[in-house]
Amino acid sequence: MRTGIEQLERSDIARIKRACVPLRVPAGQDLIEKGEGSDDLYIVTEGSFKVYDDTLGEDFVHAILEQGDIFGEMSFIDGIPRSASVRAISDGSVLRMGKGEFDNLLVSSPDTAMLFIFTLARVITRRLRDVNVALRNMTFNESDRDTENVIREVITQMRQAVHIELDEEI
Repeated sequence: MRTGIEQLERSDIARIKRACVPLRVPAGQDLIEKGEGSDDLYIVTEGSFKVYDDTLGEDFVHAILEQGDIFGEMSFIDGIPRSASVRAISDGSVLRMGKGEFDNLLVSSPDTAMLFIFTLARVITRRLRDVNVALRNMTFNESDRDTENVIREVITQMRQAVHIELDEEI
């Protein structure tokens, strides 16, 4: 199930695309580096990109993104430094939207801007649900009960964080 901008009406997609800055990205180039501060988000228009974390010395791949997929949405929304890196697997292109571009979209097409924010919420929600399913599907033996308790606590904290964020927005 896709949750990118392809769900929107063509006219809304066209307005979003016009609000963005197109970028060509050669294979092997990092667009985002974990820990950097930036509030840009990206929409893949061509090529493949991997979301990864190499903190422990080797790449842990979170996702492979293709046309229509969005990344960088968390820092775009909350302004916190990047939680993962993103590298072009193949030559490709993306549309970049920063706060300035979004503000222009909000002024020129407030309905489209609102639909775009709901699209970002669906992207984040889908990814959170995927994490929840992955955690739930993990099996534990008796010696792993402490790990299970830690994971349950992390899930509880994630749910609380989502509720706090939603409460602050309301």
